[in-house]
Amino acid sequence: MQAGAAKRKNGFEPLEAELVRSLVGRIQDILPLPNVVNAILKTINDPYASLSRVSETILKDQALTAKVLKIINSAYYGVSTPVGTVSQAVSLLGLDKIKNLAMAISLSEGLYRYSGLPFGRGALWHHSQACGVATSLVASAAGYPTPEEALIAGLIHDIAKALWTELFPERFLAAIKAVQVEGRDPLEVEIEYLTVPHAAVGAWMLEKWQLPEIFQQAVALHHEPRVENIDPPLRILSLSLYLGNQMAKLLNLGEGGNYRLGPLPRQLLKEINLSREELAWQLAALPQAFFDFVEELQLEKAQHTKLNTLVHLLQEREVILLLDDQDPGPGALFFEAFAARTRVLHLKDLPQFPGEDLDLFFWEGADPGEAFSLGQQRRTGALRGRLLLFSHRPLPDKGIPISGPGVRLLGPEWRLDDLVKALSPERSS
Repeated sequence: MQAGAAKRKNGFEPLEAELVRSLVGRIQDILPLPNVVNAILKTINDPYASLSRVSETILKDQALTAKVLKIINSAYYGVSTPVGTVSQAVSLLGLDKIKNLAMAISLSEGLYRYSGLPFGRGALWHHSQACGVATSLVASAAGYPTPEEALIAGLIHDIAKALWTELFPERFLAAIKAVQVEGRDPLEVEIEYLTVPHAAVGAWMLEKWQLPEIFQQAVALHHEPRVENIDPPLRILSLSLYLGNQMAKLLNLGEGGNYRLGPLPRQLLKEINLSREELAWQLAALPQAFFDFVEELQLEKAQHTKLNTLVHLLQEREVILLLDDQDPGPGALFFEAFAARTRVLHLKDLPQFPGEDLDLFFWEGADPGEAFSLGQQRRTGALRGRLLLFSHRPLPDKGIPISGPGVRLLGPEWRLDDLVKALSPERSS
């Protein structure tokens, strides 16, 4: 009875978790990790490994050999004398850079090859790159001893989605539509359509590939903003990965199926000894760091015109962040990173706030009703300034209409296109 009800609800027979686990057990047949990547990771993780052993490993793969030599001789590095051997390249790039290079090449040219996703083949890879760079920035600021590991954790955090496109493309596409069109919760949809969340499937994949355990655990936890009772290195890496994922979504760098944002509790930042101001600096640095990364490794670049437009719209603007008794959310962090100035105002004080006409007010949360009502009380003929309301959840169909002069309702996905429209000068009719 329950199985029939589940099928009638979404059109698919329920999957058994044991089946998913067994399919992951065949990962080397379905979605193999190139042998050279495993070999390089094992070599570099060996404390007794030498540069010559790494060079020998790379030479076994012609495509990787050619890529290494092409990159080291590119204008990015500006070497005065052409580098003609892999041993020279390894010596100049270093072990960590070679590890990153091997992983990036294998992922971009192999594991992320599927083209049937509605957001395109490159979008999931671009999101993973941006998440990797962001995770590395946060981990480095938090004192993680090997930021290069954080980069790799970001590159592989959504690897289960690449597997889903191979095994269950129809289910995955239907799940994406349920999130984007119906506004449903991504985790709830994953469980309904695919039984096991992608974070758990990704950890199983890394275990089967025999990647280091810290990667397996960090990927398993990358949607958890609160982690307890784990060793400090894993806690820093997993929380950095959580934040890196949020940062990539905030900037819409690539796409992993949705732009839903998670909570940003004060305790999370306390756990890794970062302030919101420091995190905002990292977010502001991410665009350039990301594009430096793809240029350095000569990877396919993502477009970022909307982000440039938003930065231009905010560079001389003050934003009033409206807060209630909840922790400030990730949307506020975007304005803290890119607006010329931000000020915090308690929501209840909005009606009496004596701001100028050009003020921009931003609120985010689960229910925008109170913020809209208080904003309306501040009207003098028309609302002075613009009020942006970012709702983390879809509004109920029979909810109170939220619209009016100077008010823009956004969400539940954080899309830069919507922000550009909301902040662009209004045309007179």
